[in-house]
Amino acid sequence: MPLCLTFIDLRKAFDTVETEAVLEALDSQGVPTQCIRIFRELYSNFTTRISPFYDDITVDVRTWVRQGFTVSSKLFSATLGDVMRRLEWDNRGVRVDGRLLHHLRFADDIVLITPNISQAERMLADFDDACGKIGLQLNLTKKMFLRNGWVPDAPFSLNGTTISECSSYVYLGREVNMMNDLAPELGRRKRAAWGAYKSIEDAVKRTKNIRLNAHLSNTTVLPALTYASETWMLRKQNEDAVSVIERSIERVILGLARLAQMRAGIRSSNLRRHSKIRDTAVYAKLSKIRWVGHV
Repeated sequence: MPLCLTFIDLRKAFDTVETEAVLEALDSQGVPTQCIRIFRELYSNFTTRISPFYDDITVDVRTWVRQGFTVSSKLFSATLGDVMRRLEWDNRGVRVDGRLLHHLRFADDIVLITPNISQAERMLADFDDACGKIGLQLNLTKKMFLRNGWVPDAPFSLNGTTISECSSYVYLGREVNMMNDLAPELGRRKRAAWGAYKSIEDAVKRTKNIRLNAHLSNTTVLPALTYASETWMLRKQNEDAVSVIERSIERVILGLARLAQMRAGIRSSNLRRHSKIRDTAVYAKLSKIRWVGHV
């Protein structure tokens, strides 16, 4: 099946969207008028005060959908959703289970799904035009696309700027590629797992309580190692790779060098009886089953 994925990056998305566009989006989506009025009054003539060198300075706050603000993500998602609904994309995208899927969206992380480059180019132009009307700008330097072997090569540009093709892309913290090769992502998971271990290393070294160390590992290292495992296609070689990563961390937690392990006659498969750490491969499989149950 021909598949082209275009990844969109918005420049300072939360900080540039226009206030009126947010309020109009809330109204069109049935948010009670009283709530919209509260938002409007809450941020009308909104100022903040800073006191450098004990001298008060009042600053006008012109944009109130800010990164980190409690309701910002919800307001922004509502606004962007309103933009998407107005785009005439009903006959575009790739057919999945009888329905056309033309994009995925999580806050400001957007990917366009098309069967060819020309359709992706038209959709990107439509989206850029719609975003411009509400104060949003596309970051053309960070835009990239992936295509599989069924999609012929063709020029891809927006406003005279060429959109770069890439072999893989990190979307929502997960590296994706058209070969569905999990190896690059497992490399990223390995680095993340060791980074997570470093955050608990001092605590692990100070205590000899195996169950406490196992709990620390299961709540920090395991989530880092299995992030997005719900979408993994676990083959035997991938399971083995995950197990190798886990065992290397287990040995460090147990304070057991590989040579000492060999001299003690402890098989790698038996390390878990000593560490009490959850089996990563089993955990990943169960996560996938739980996720399927919610879809």
